[in-house]
Amino acid sequence: MDLWLALAVISLGVNGVFAWRWRARARHLSQLRREATVRGDQQRSTAEALRQTRAELEGLKQEAKLELQRSEMRYRALAESSPVGIWHIRIDGRTIYLNPAMSDHLELEGPGDLMASEQTFHNFFTPESVEAISRESGRRMVGTRSHYEVEVIGRYGRRTRMIVYGAPILSVEGKLESIMGTFVDITERKREEEALRRSEERLRVAADCGNDLIYEWDMLSGVLEWFGPIDDRLGYPSGFIRRTLEGWEGLLHPEDKQAVIEAIEVHQRTRQPFLSEYRVRCKDGSWRVWRDRGTAMWDHNGVPLKWIGAVTDITEARRSEDALRAKEEQLRQSQKLEAVGRLAGGIAHDFNNLLAAIMGYCELMLLRLEPDHPVRREVGEILNGSDRAAGLIRQLLAFSRQEIPQPKVIHPNFVITSMERMLRHLLEENIELSLSMDEDAGCVRMDPVQMEQVLMNLVVNARDAMPAGGSLVISTGNVGLTGEIPGAYGKVHAGPHLRITVADSGRGIGIDTLPHIFDPFFTTKDKGKGSGLGLSTVYGIITQNLGCVLVETEVDKGSVFSVYLPITEEEPEEEIEVKKAMRASSFVPKTVLVVEDDDEVRGIVRELLGQQGFMVLEARQGKEALSLAEKYPQPVHLLLTDVVMPGMGGKELADAMGKIMPTLRVLFMSGYTQDAAFRQDVADGGRAFIQKPFSMTALVGKIREVLV
Repeated sequence: MDLWLALAVISLGVNGVFAWRWRARARHLSQLRREATVRGDQQRSTAEALRQTRAELEGLKQEAKLELQRSEMRYRALAESSPVGIWHIRIDGRTIYLNPAMSDHLELEGPGDLMASEQTFHNFFTPESVEAISRESGRRMVGTRSHYEVEVIGRYGRRTRMIVYGAPILSVEGKLESIMGTFVDITERKREEEALRRSEERLRVAADCGNDLIYEWDMLSGVLEWFGPIDDRLGYPSGFIRRTLEGWEGLLHPEDKQAVIEAIEVHQRTRQPFLSEYRVRCKDGSWRVWRDRGTAMWDHNGVPLKWIGAVTDITEARRSEDALRAKEEQLRQSQKLEAVGRLAGGIAHDFNNLLAAIMGYCELMLLRLEPDHPVRREVGEILNGSDRAAGLIRQLLAFSRQEIPQPKVIHPNFVITSMERMLRHLLEENIELSLSMDEDAGCVRMDPVQMEQVLMNLVVNARDAMPAGGSLVISTGNVGLTGEIPGAYGKVHAGPHLRITVADSGRGIGIDTLPHIFDPFFTTKDKGKGSGLGLSTVYGIITQNLGCVLVETEVDKGSVFSVYLPITEEEPEEEIEVKKAMRASSFVPKTVLVVEDDDEVRGIVRELLGQQGFMVLEARQGKEALSLAEKYPQPVHLLLTDVVMPGMGGKELADAMGKIMPTLRVLFMSGYTQDAAFRQDVADGGRAFIQKPFSMTALVGKIREVLV
């Protein structure tokens, strides 16, 4: 029972379990049916959505296709109308696409002309361009953009310079499939660049060959570009000069900077031509004078952008102009002297004749008056005044180069030392005179009287510059000259020269006075205290003897007058020994024929020579003298004749009488003569000559010198 009960319980339990399982499976199947129904609904919804999506995608595809077609049409239209050549090629060089501009560059019939042929794109490049592209391509990584400058040869031979821009076209796998790019025609630009290069080269060559330096100044950046060797011109190493306005201004002379700046400002304000001159410093510290011409370039708003100009080195021209001005000044000085000389010459002959008569009669009176006669002093004053008047005429003729010099080879030391006592008498007691003679000083050939005139005038000028006293030094020395002496008056000749300096410690000469000190009749002394002929006489004598005068002076610190005279190699005449021999010799007065058209001069000469024991014959003019000489039974030893006479002059008379009397000696006398040949003959020592007016002692001494 229990077993059956247990079995029944177990059976019930098993049946319960199976019943529970069937119910659970039934519920699960029901759930699955519900889920299947839901999924079916979802699938139907999804299919519908998919159909709708497919319809939308198809619409979008059609729209994208249309848009792509429109885009391709736009880009094709752009490519077809572009003036820039556009190309697309395979990696083997075969053409995929060329636009019309590219076809025109290659001189093709149309874009498809090359694509239908076997030619590759590279066939139109010059070998040099292909080589350059290959060489450059090897340096670039695949996938990078590139550009090359090439020369393209069209089908019919036209050459075009182009820049090729290219970019790679890659496949999905990243492999290079083709290359696409553009061609830009730079032929005209290249021509312009070449023309510009040649123009700049010509400009540089012209600047190198010429005296001009061209420059361009960028006024916004301040950069200066020079077309020419500016560094070399100024002696600096290449590239030394800074190419900026500030660097350039650093080379300008400080005194010139402001004027240059003002000239630039005036040009910018008025646009008038710019012209300026300024000094530029060289490496050695010297200064060059440059003339700058330029103009600014403005934009449409009137703002200056660039400045183009050229500079010319006018240093030598300035020196030439200065030299020319000096020569012109010397010419004006010579013209002044010539004018005064003509004035002096016009009166010298007659005036000297008058002085000769006055002085001669004064000497006769002094000979006839007792030593204690009360009139002797007045006669002596007349004689002294006449002598001063004669000296004034001599000065006029000396600085105008119309006095007849009688040059000799003289030693300056001898002349200066022999004048020392006389020079000391010219000076005040508060002026100390000292001599500094170079024993080796050379000899010069000039008239000793002229040398004395130069020294006396310079000493008197120095004395007047030291009214309160001071020191005066006269020195001699040798100096070799090779060229011009800046500031010297007179022409400088190269060679050995004697230099005589007269240095004083006086008040000096002002800058306004200095240019006029050698002008005739110019004086700073009070009226009646100076004739203004002293320094003019010095200038005339020195230039007449091929020398020059240099003046160095400073206000309140004194002046130094340096006289330069050419040295001669001739031996000086032994004047002292000659005079001693003349005094020692026993001189017997002889017969003298005096020919003079002035009655007073002729009369006084006759009386003076008669008192000295000479036998005197006299005639008024040349023909009368010839007739008298032919009739006179005794020999005539000396012809004393005036040079300037009416009818037959003194030279013609001497020549005519020389034919009659071969041993006749001749002594010419004159107050003034314009005969250049005669003056030169006297200067060369070919004629014996005595200048009117003369003293009896001078006349007798000259006659004895000629007759001995």
